Amino acid sequence: MDEIFKYIENFVDEYRIPFSMHISGFKHNEIAEKMNLPVGTVKSRIFFVRRKLQENLS
Repeated sequence: MDEIFKYIENFVDEYRIPFSMHISGFKHNEIAEKMNLPVGTVKSRIFFVRRKLQENLS
C-alpha cells in the first residue's frame, strides 16, 4: 500500500485530489461538485491515474 500511495502523491493536484476522493468513497458527481468540474472530467482523471498506477506497479 505504501508503494501505491507513493505513486499517488507524485501526481499533480488536478489528478491526485479526484483520485484520492474517489478511493475515499466519494461518488463522481460529488467530486465534480466539490471541485467545480464536469463529471466527465472527473471520470477521465480517475481513469488516467488508475491506468498510470497499473503501468507503474506491474
